[in-house]
Amino acid sequence: MINLISDTITKPTPEMLHAMLQAEVGDDVFGEDPTVNALETKAAHLFGKSAAMFCPSGTMTNQIAIKMHTNPLDEVICDENSHIYQYETGGFAFHSGVSIQLLKGNYGKITAAQVEAAIKPAYDWLPTSKLVVLENTCNKGGGSYYTLNEIEPIHRLCKSKGLKLHLDGARLFNALVETQESPLEVGALFDSISVCLSKGLGAPIGSLLIGEQDWIRQARRFRKVMGGGMRQAGYLAAAGIYALDHHVGRLKEDNDRAKIIGQVLEHYLLWSTSDLLLPILLSST
Repeated sequence: MINLISDTITKPTPEMLHAMLQAEVGDDVFGEDPTVNALETKAAHLFGKSAAMFCPSGTMTNQIAIKMHTNPLDEVICDENSHIYQYETGGFAFHSGVSIQLLKGNYGKITAAQVEAAIKPAYDWLPTSKLVVLENTCNKGGGSYYTLNEIEPIHRLCKSKGLKLHLDGARLFNALVETQESPLEVGALFDSISVCLSKGLGAPIGSLLIGEQDWIRQARRFRKVMGGGMRQAGYLAAAGIYALDHHVGRLKEDNDRAKIIGQVLEHYLLWSTSDLLLPILLSST
């Protein structure tokens, strides 16, 4: 049986497991796990940033980013289908004391014009608009993805209005293998980026929060207070390194197969709808 319920049920390949067993490890809470350090350096360079931080989950990386970019009584702007709103247990309110402004985008994708219209004026009785979060690809949008040309106007608007821009890039590499755009180009548009290793890339655990060095240094404190400080995490980080080295290109295979499934389901839906309508049409003539 092939289980297609989610890309979160992927398992390490034998080669990945071998890399994990060979990992050199230390205590990452003290910054002394060489394999974790290597993964973080690799991810930071990939996106043109100076630092990264390995965390257990994408929910944690997103929530730390929100905490870092905001203060209580601030506001986050995002699409109504965003993972940070739909599937992270209201963590933006619990951890950061912020409100959220939901936009009705196109399958999870919002525009600069929508963001600009949502920015609050500076009144005492309103929260302060502070952070915009984009999700690429959008899980609840059926895997819809942004191109750089769609992100750039939002980036320019955030810069001009003094807003921070965070990318929930849980499945970002799925988008990049389609658009043939580079992580460096993406990194230039965002203040922080979260990417998951434990979905289509096949690692058993882990996400990365990527940003600049001073920012990540402070983010480590929030990781610790959320319970995300891990010890000999290099065994897990080795899987992440292997995934980035060997599995990114293969996401194109996943994308192509997903398209085939979509075409088959679309054909079946049209066929079954027609089959149901035929008796109705015949009875009305």
